[in-house]
Amino acid sequence: MSPPLQRQLAIFDALPNDAVVFDAVACIVLGVSLNTLKTIKELPARQISKGRHGRRVGDIRALVRGEAVTA
Repeated sequence: MSPPLQRQLAIFDALPNDAVVFDAVACIVLGVSLNTLKTIKELPARQISKGRHGRRVGDIRALVRGEAVTA
């Protein structure tokens, strides 16, 4: 596991809802594969940099709690 990924996982609970984490972090938190993550309409991809996407922390938390997510 890469150091940036480890850092994001370590501080996930402290991140604000508007923070964007790597897709790999979202996959670990949700327990799904990257292919499955891409099919979850409630978690739209947010561009982090060229060729790199992530998911909004607040959207991940809402999905875990079973709440509706507004894109």
